[in-house]
Amino acid sequence: MLALAIAGYSLFRLDSMRDKLDTANDTLAASNSDRELLRAELKSQASRERQAHRDLNRRLDTLNDAPQQLQELASSVEELRGRAEGPERAWSRSEALFLLELAQRRLTLERDVETAIVALESADLRLASLRDASFAAVRQEIAKELQALRAVQLPDTTGILSRLISAEERASKAPVKGILLTERNGLDRSKLPDGMFARAAAVLSETFSNLIVVRKVDGVSGSVITAEEALLRRQHLQLLFFAARTAVIRHDEQAYRTALAGARRSLGEFFDLSKPETQALLNEVQALEPINVDPQLPSVSGSTNALRRMVPSRRGPE
Repeated sequence: MLALAIAGYSLFRLDSMRDKLDTANDTLAASNSDRELLRAELKSQASRERQAHRDLNRRLDTLNDAPQQLQELASSVEELRGRAEGPERAWSRSEALFLLELAQRRLTLERDVETAIVALESADLRLASLRDASFAAVRQEIAKELQALRAVQLPDTTGILSRLISAEERASKAPVKGILLTERNGLDRSKLPDGMFARAAAVLSETFSNLIVVRKVDGVSGSVITAEEALLRRQHLQLLFFAARTAVIRHDEQAYRTALAGARRSLGEFFDLSKPETQALLNEVQALEPINVDPQLPSVSGSTNALRRMVPSRRGPE
């Protein structure tokens, strides 16, 4: 019985061990299957990584050529911009040069400081719109010339001409020095009385009263002058004022001072300075005489020459 019991227990243990062994074998088979699956997945992942690495290298190779392509693109863009902006830049430079030459001509020929300032400012704006540092020297010259022109003390030409015109008008009525020789008054027959004897007496009385006229002549009053001489002296004085006006328009300082000096001498020699109107006219001449109608003007050729050296001599597109 004991041997049977031991044999049964041994069989039971053997069956149990056999079941565990089968289970272990099944687990091992499952593990081997999972390992194969993992190995296949690893191979696939490695293949994908190699493919991704090759793609990455290819893209990196493409990016290595990108700077050169960007440089070529930038060069093409700059070339296109140069071709597009070239005529506009050339036109702006030529326009600025024309404005500078216009300022120089107006200042030299017409002495027109206001127009010269406007022309220089316009030329500076044209050069500033180009945004080119190479024109910095030209713009500095323009700034110096503008500062010099704004410092010029210009005379009030309109006011001076108005005062000379007024003086010329007053000269036509200025009292002349001396006693004006006038014609005898004619007999007004409409005022004669009626009656033969009364009319004859009135005619004889008027005739004898105008026969001899006595006037006192001294050094102050001057000599006796005729109406024609008085008219000539006034016209001569008017011509001197007219010459002064012409000199103001032409900016001729020497002619202006000469004409006013002649007017001052003429007033002192031939006109009665004891009269208030003559003295006022002399004071006006003395006030106008020191005015400088031709102030010294600065040169504006520096900017023109500097820009002309930068502008190509040939004409046409760049």
